Amino acid sequence: MANKTDELVDFGYQEWKKHLDVMITVKPGWVNVLFIVVMVVTFVLSVCGNLLTCVVIYCDKRMHTAINYYLFNLAVVDLLVAFSGILLDLDGFINYPFDFNGLGELVCKVHHFFVATLWNTDVLTITVLAIERYIAIFHPMLLNKKPAQKRVAKIICLIWFIAMLETLPETWTVELIRSSRFSICCFVPTRFTKLISGILCLVTFIIPLGIMVFVYTMVAFKVKSAQSSYSRAEIFNHRNNSSKVNKLTAAMTVSFVVCWLPFFAIRIVFAVELYRYWAIQYWDLMMLLTSFSSRFSIVLNPLLFSLISTKFRRALKNLWNTKIKRHRASRSLIV
Repeated sequence: MANKTDELVDFGYQEWKKHLDVMITVKPGWVNVLFIVVMVVTFVLSVCGNLLTCVVIYCDKRMHTAINYYLFNLAVVDLLVAFSGILLDLDGFINYPFDFNGLGELVCKVHHFFVATLWNTDVLTITVLAIERYIAIFHPMLLNKKPAQKRVAKIICLIWFIAMLETLPETWTVELIRSSRFSICCFVPTRFTKLISGILCLVTFIIPLGIMVFVYTMVAFKVKSAQSSYSRAEIFNHRNNSSKVNKLTAAMTVSFVVCWLPFFAIRIVFAVELYRYWAIQYWDLMMLLTSFSSRFSIVLNPLLFSLISTKFRRALKNLWNTKIKRHRASRSLIV
């Protein structure tokens, strides 16, 4: 234990504790109320939207496609984030800055590992969606060699495994820091933290974003070049169908940037030690923005999926007419 403490002191533990003393402030009452209201609304919308996505995809066999299997996995991840992330965030925010008061360091690390694994799974799933779209358009024969269900199941298992591998090193950079003014679980800016933050910036944001931009740029060129071989009516239909499919994944890419850019910025802060210069004044704002934006993605994903996908809306309408309405009608006859 002494060696661990000495190591942390050498690499900025005490300095970071002094920074926290300055950065952690008592928030105005209206900020607390606003944050709690926003998080409660986010929780309700997320549970409704993602549960609806899971039910529609599960119940309608026509929705059993590779893309929708990934979206089902994404909805499950978002539901887990809603229950394990938002509810714990609310509890921590209400008790802030003593959100881990009475809890041990093991609880701190396990909590971070679980939530960060869900974040990484979310990022990897959206990235794989883009890759799947690219292969379906440019190399469709590769997807016909194996049944979609088995292939996607293996990829989803691999996504979860990689997400846990990505999270494990970062878990060791998180410590439970206590003082007379606070008791919080956060990163400690050691040399190892800087290295891991830099690597994760590349792996969980820059590379996925690069893949998505490349895929949708190539898809746009493919659609444009294909239009020359169609008649006017065919061009219209082809363009309409292609844009509907690609809008879904492209919109999720935009949501990825909007929702995860603040979290990427936090990692940059630790990777290049920006906290030494300007993060003190903006720490609370950065943490609130990061917490909200990363949680907002669990509402935005099913919302985009429902709004953009005509097939989804048709399946939802069919589910309502054939099962929910019929069930209600049968119950009324019995009564």
